[in-house]
Amino acid sequence: MAIPADDFVRFCERTIDGMVAAVRRLDDDEVNRPPPLVGGNTPYQLVTHALSACAWWTSHIVCGRPSSRDRDSEFRARGLVAELENAAAHSKAALRDLLPTLATADRLHGVPMTQTELDGEWTVGAALIHAYEELAQHLGHLEVTVDLILTGRSSNG
Repeated sequence: MAIPADDFVRFCERTIDGMVAAVRRLDDDEVNRPPPLVGGNTPYQLVTHALSACAWWTSHIVCGRPSSRDRDSEFRARGLVAELENAAAHSKAALRDLLPTLATADRLHGVPMTQTELDGEWTVGAALIHAYEELAQHLGHLEVTVDLILTGRSSNG
């Protein structure tokens, strides 16, 4: 059974909306604050990375479009909550624009570079599931990070 591309995009959009809801709980300083954990990423970095990873997998690996992704810069990113809202809206629009190509993709257009172990070959389906996995796992990570930052807010107030 193949998962319809519009179902894939719909669930990606819901997860991206969850990211926006999480960062809207923060102000512009807090969105750039790491949690009180060694090596923790800021909410801004987490959202930037998750959106970039999803775009790389869908647009570049599955649909064959050029990519200038700089993964390392995702973890140095800083900005405003409104910029993340705009990036999320852009990501959702980009996914909708890719829908016709995602629906007919039958091969990958690049060699996936990932830290994710895969037992077997990468397929279009595996790449799309992984693109969603990036969003979903980082939404959970983001929600915990936001809670930790807000806990710091209430203990400092």
